[in-house]
Amino acid sequence: MLFLINPNGMGFGDVKLALALGAVLGWYGWGVLLLGTFAGFLLASLYGVALVAARRAGRKTAIPFGPFLLGGAFVGVLLGACAA
Repeated sequence: MLFLINPNGMGFGDVKLALALGAVLGWYGWGVLLLGTFAGFLLASLYGVALVAARRAGRKTAIPFGPFLLGGAFVGVLLGACAA
């Protein structure tokens, strides 16, 4: 959805990875899917805020989102397994 709104904001590789991870996390259930998605965005935002606070990046700096998608999926599966 983010790619359709602003194609320059997210690369197509991130979009394909998000689709694959969404299918995998969706297999485990809606809770795991939502938790993994939220965790990915949370990890990316914390990293972005840390870069801005350290004056290493600005508002227009591109940050790869794939590692945070993978980390969020990992957190979603781990915490989803603990909650079950």
